[in-house]
Amino acid sequence: YPNLGLVTHELSWGYSKKERWRVNTPEEANINQEKALEEAGVTLFMNSNANGVIQNGKDNITGIIAQNINTCELIEVKGKWFADCTGDGTIGYLAGADYDQSIEHMGQTNLWDIEDAGKPAPFPHCDWALDLTCKPFPGRKGEFESPNNRYASLWGWFWESGYSLDPFEESERSRDNNFRAMYGAWDCLKNVDKVYPNHKIKSSTYIQGKRESRRLLGDVILNTVDLKTNKKYEDGFVPVTWPIDVHVANPIFFDNTAKEKEGFTRDPFIAHSPMWKDTYYKTPYLMPYRCFYSKNISNLFMAGRDVSVTHEALGAVRVQPQTGMMGELVGMAASLCKKYSINPREVYKMHLAELKHLVELGVSVNFKN
Repeated sequence: YPNLGLVTHELSWGYSKKERWRVNTPEEANINQEKALEEAGVTLFMNSNANGVIQNGKDNITGIIAQNINTCELIEVKGKWFADCTGDGTIGYLAGADYDQSIEHMGQTNLWDIEDAGKPAPFPHCDWALDLTCKPFPGRKGEFESPNNRYASLWGWFWESGYSLDPFEESERSRDNNFRAMYGAWDCLKNVDKVYPNHKIKSSTYIQGKRESRRLLGDVILNTVDLKTNKKYEDGFVPVTWPIDVHVANPIFFDNTAKEKEGFTRDPFIAHSPMWKDTYYKTPYLMPYRCFYSKNISNLFMAGRDVSVTHEALGAVRVQPQTGMMGELVGMAASLCKKYSINPREVYKMHLAELKHLVELGVSVNFKN
């Protein structure tokens, strides 16, 4: 299905090598997104978190309650079909959808970066940060230099916390641990190791990037055996090409059996992906449509990292270009729901051939505008 992903290409920042699809800046991507919403007749409620559902019976959603985080205004949005693309499976959870949530899960990242200020840039000692004076961490040289160059930088996806913390009840603790690690590392480099005298922190994202929380369950729960054995589903659509990339605490920097000087015994903040090299599969693997609607809430789709997969399979399906294509597929299936006044499961049972035809055509995109 080479035309699945046209919208994702148009809206993505720098993902495509083809010039007509390439977006060079986030601002350009935002303009494209605004155009796409206008063309599609979408009403967008910015800064509004969905925190309530209205139901007619246990298996049917009739409306969503959302709250504007700036004004606290409550908004009620009614509809016949809904898509949970919240990542956390919020809509499904509130509606009573079946879901799974791992005790051990991938953590959360707050990216940060430094830059040369062109003049001396002191940094005050930070009492509440992690004391890393006698600790190893990526980017530190000398006795504690990282033995793995892949994790040798101060910034990157692997600065990550929260592996065994509840992703909802303890989310702020995970975020704060990332901040404590960042400021602790910078304090140590500037004031203990006496390096980077002219550098300052350039940026620090204050909203953490989650990788995993709830996974809503559909009629098919994709697992790693499916990927490794190349199990074919008749409703396979969304191409999965990312390795089975499951993050865990990196033992180079965290070992609860190590001496105090050698590792961390609490709240690790550096990840690695040990499954990466040993879990390749034949790509592209086509992920089935039945992973994208709830098994027990009749009119609920889902797309993103809250789809119907196991903990390990999520490592392969969770990256953004793939989740974008999930959204495109759900949109096409929703058009069939409207056309025939049916629910998502009936699309698979009665109109799979028509869905395949829609996916073959792809969403119509005029690249000249």
